[in-house]
Amino acid sequence: MNNKPIIFFVCTGLGRIKRGYESFTRECFEAIKCNSEFTIFLIKGAGENKDRELKVRNIHRNGKLAYLISKVSGLDSYTIEQFTFFLNLIFKIVKYKPSVIYYSDFELGTYLWHFNKWIKYKFKLLFSNGAPNSPPFTRMHHVQQLLPKYYYDAILANVPSSFQTLLPYGINIDVKKNLEKIAEKEKIKQRLKIPEKKKILITVGAINASHKRMDYVIEEFKKIENKEEYYLILLGQTTNETPHIFESASSLPENLYSIKEVDVSEVGNFLAIADYFILASLNEGLPRVLPEALSYGLLPIVHDYEISKQVLDKFGVFVNMRETGILNSAIDQVSVSVFSKTEIINFAFGRYSWDVLTDKYINMLHNLAK
Repeated sequence: MNNKPIIFFVCTGLGRIKRGYESFTRECFEAIKCNSEFTIFLIKGAGENKDRELKVRNIHRNGKLAYLISKVSGLDSYTIEQFTFFLNLIFKIVKYKPSVIYYSDFELGTYLWHFNKWIKYKFKLLFSNGAPNSPPFTRMHHVQQLLPKYYYDAILANVPSSFQTLLPYGINIDVKKNLEKIAEKEKIKQRLKIPEKKKILITVGAINASHKRMDYVIEEFKKIENKEEYYLILLGQTTNETPHIFESASSLPENLYSIKEVDVSEVGNFLAIADYFILASLNEGLPRVLPEALSYGLLPIVHDYEISKQVLDKFGVFVNMRETGILNSAIDQVSVSVFSKTEIINFAFGRYSWDVLTDKYINMLHNLAK
């Protein structure tokens, strides 16, 4: 280890769940693991143990055992996963003695905060505030705020600027490769078995109604004029709400839509073939899918509020998604946009690429580990 500080990147769902937390933790680890200042371990909930990647046993939130325990105890299955992960994480902490534990799951951080008070060896807790959580921040040592709104809201709540770092999520962006994928979209459509002559409308996220509001997207799609010219793709992690989404779509002809769960590595191919992107959620932290959509030259259709504007700047179509019948005009706005795909992709690269952000992440970790 060369006596370098050890840092744990921890994500309980990594290896099983396909959320922004998981993809961010994996990409951040890959971007920073070869740095010269620290030794970084990726601590995950499933998968193989390999070079600096360690699996911690836990009761998976979507598993049968979690369901049974939840039914008997009344505890939420997510809490069961977080707590059982924490109990087994203790052994890794004692063995490796990390200087910093970097995490996004607030509940896990709470357990670690209380544990830290009872042991002789101390570590620092760095919380990536992706949900986001509101101040006060009393059970961590530093907070990564993803957007100016959250940073300045915390300042107004008397959270010192020294306690926070304003730093957005990084994403993998290869401008040349993405433009090549877009140029080959017809070939990619063939491979993915997506109708070649239709305009593709896509939304990406957990396939649910409560947060990502994919049922709203379906209902808006039903109102599109000449919808036979379009093909709707709902892409993301299945949840216990997914059957409701299938039911909402069941009245549509089968040749007009698909609902898919795919590997994270395939998401970029679906974005490359898309003509339109929509995210219907009304509240987010910093949804990674928006920079990802930008990185393929898409102009996202989003709810008009402060968060979406801070994420997208001018590169979005902002509408009131509490209303119905908005999709036709939103699609028209995308179609007449003056922004080229190259301009949109370059904006995404300059603000969100790991090429630009890696050194800032290393500096944040360095300031806490020293």
